[in-house]
Amino acid sequence: MNNNNSILTRVAITITPRLNNALYSPLFQQCGGITGFFQESDANIKLLFKENNLTNIQPERSLWLQQAEEELKNMEKHHIQICGIEDPNYPHLLKHCADAPLVLFYKGTLKADESKNIAIVGTRKATELGKTRVGNILQQLADMGYRPNIISGLAYGIDIAAHSTCLRLGLRAQAVVGHGLHMVYPASHKNIAEKILAQGGTLLSEFPTCAPIHPTNFLQRNRIVAGMSEAVLVAESPVKGGAMSTARQALSYSRNVLAIPGRPEDSNYTGCNMLIKQNIAALVENVSDILEAVNWEPIPTRPHQTSIDFFSASNDEDLIKQTLTNAGEQNIDQLHQLTRIPVHDLSVLLLKLELEGIVTQLPGKCYSLI
Repeated sequence: MNNNNSILTRVAITITPRLNNALYSPLFQQCGGITGFFQESDANIKLLFKENNLTNIQPERSLWLQQAEEELKNMEKHHIQICGIEDPNYPHLLKHCADAPLVLFYKGTLKADESKNIAIVGTRKATELGKTRVGNILQQLADMGYRPNIISGLAYGIDIAAHSTCLRLGLRAQAVVGHGLHMVYPASHKNIAEKILAQGGTLLSEFPTCAPIHPTNFLQRNRIVAGMSEAVLVAESPVKGGAMSTARQALSYSRNVLAIPGRPEDSNYTGCNMLIKQNIAALVENVSDILEAVNWEPIPTRPHQTSIDFFSASNDEDLIKQTLTNAGEQNIDQLHQLTRIPVHDLSVLLLKLELEGIVTQLPGKCYSLI
């Protein structure tokens, strides 16, 4: 089989979202695979569609292949890679879900490992308390020696709090999005997405760049978040919301569902409290509750070593802050000229200040104090 044809036909099958689903793998098996599906006669395809209850989809294979040719150009332009369900680097837990995507698009690193995986989800309108709880739990996991993959959706609120904490702690972040990987939504999270990739993480999607963005895309991607994870932690959520759909999807996959409780009068925790009350989710008050639920082996205690702080405080930090105070918004070249700090060192210090919430990066790679 020609590898280029295999890639083209994989991309082509994503053009019709319903067919990019393991529920219809018997259809492709009857054709000898996805490439075989595009080589079958029109008469046989119409018959197979009828046998597989796909009479409401018009098989326009030549059109899908034509669109896939354009999609491949966009993939090359935006450094997007593709992974099929039979590939060794396909997420191993997701592979066993009945409705897993047959084909995923990704940017960054997608490993065929058995690393521990936890999804952290919640409301977009997260409180500072909710975001702090997420940070504390991840900090405790890291302090105990655990290095799990943390999966979320790059949305406002709890999602971005989880991703940002991963960057600060050096944990691997995986973001599943509801659109093509030629863009980042919301656009304000583009910097975080770039840092996830720079730190060895992954951006994942089942949608090609040509796919229109619908609200249902984000509900559809929730099954991927749930399917990739050993456990889904709902950190903060009202009764209605995407986090609740992710929790119920995780339950259908026999995954552990966990929830952080809140005060009954707090609407942002009514969903978490309901999951616990209905015995859908285990109550999480601290990291020990998570470890008990997922049954991870304890990390052996190592001899104490003096830690090296790669981001130790320095006079250069004070110089950067003072410069931004006096001169206002500056790009990195302007800061280099004003401070005379080497560009490499300046980049590291700016990243540190950004993660600490002191500096923010603006469009055009400019920086200002928060």
